[in-house]
Amino acid sequence: MDSFTRMTRRELISRLAFGLTFMPALAFAPRSLLSSLLFDPDAALVPAKTIPPNLFQRDGKSLVAMVHGHDLGEMLQEGIAQLGGLASLELAHKRILVKPNIVNDRPPPSTTSVGVISAVVRMLKQGGGEVTVADSSGMLRFPTISNLLATGVRSMGESEGVQVMALEEQPWVRVEPKAAVTSPSFLVSRPVYESDIFINVPVIKTHQFAHYSCSLKNLVGIVHPRYRPSIRFFSGQWHERIAELNLAVHPHLTIADGTTMMIAGGPTSGTPAQANVLLLSGDRVALDAVAVALIRSYRAWPKVQGKTIWAQRQIKRAAELGLGIDGPGGMELVVSSLGGKDEEFRRRTETVRRDLLDV
Repeated sequence: MDSFTRMTRRELISRLAFGLTFMPALAFAPRSLLSSLLFDPDAALVPAKTIPPNLFQRDGKSLVAMVHGHDLGEMLQEGIAQLGGLASLELAHKRILVKPNIVNDRPPPSTTSVGVISAVVRMLKQGGGEVTVADSSGMLRFPTISNLLATGVRSMGESEGVQVMALEEQPWVRVEPKAAVTSPSFLVSRPVYESDIFINVPVIKTHQFAHYSCSLKNLVGIVHPRYRPSIRFFSGQWHERIAELNLAVHPHLTIADGTTMMIAGGPTSGTPAQANVLLLSGDRVALDAVAVALIRSYRAWPKVQGKTIWAQRQIKRAAELGLGIDGPGGMELVVSSLGGKDEEFRRRTETVRRDLLDV
């Protein structure tokens, strides 16, 4: 595990700069945030959830659907159809928690598109479950409820008749996953832990410290502020910590928003690209691999270049932990374009496929 802690001189300078920004910002942070950073709330110790079987496979391979288009409802339906439908999730009468990325109050690609969230909620409601949309923002962007209002998620919930929740206002449980090394004990949101079906709805974007953010990184938002990687900003273990935080609970399905991607900078602001894509999979590692390939195809973010997709540290550690596949042989990428022929999308898809095969 010593290799986890190595960092380049540039990475050290970047973390020092973040620390110089982060520490003074705490002086102006809400008292509730300061309290949460200093003290653990009461939290029962519970076992880490068992990794559920991937219900979206073909011939033993994890399916990843990549759908290109402009109508979000049609794109979502096509992606679900490519995975084989939702019947296997048995949504009726289940408590379903939808977790978008609402890191702050900015529009996509900083946050998941409210249009994508709305389309997902409508689809899940048709299955007869009880849907809740919930997240906890970046700590210096608290309170989350203000960001849910600013991004339109709160009003979407009202119009769709579903509960919208700020997770830092909810109870916590403690988990101590046996396989975790960098994060042997931490708190996760009790409503997420107690949900019957967990749907992860990240946005595809770049990240200054994690290098990229998608399915794996999005679960940091269900973790108590004291245990998030940003609190340990001098550590060289951001990537491994993110992967290990995924040992607590497990999404049954991930639907990643690539309608407007972030291809450089991040996570709170960066360079946008209008990709008009959704990614769907029951395998969070396989989906992240495709997301990284998409980011790399723009050649705008050096932090995800220089090594193969499967050597990206989040992906590598998650695969070691058994959270998903460990290489291209375990997945099948299914591509659809609903907007007619699009030469740029065709070329980008070919680039993604080639990149995924490089091990």
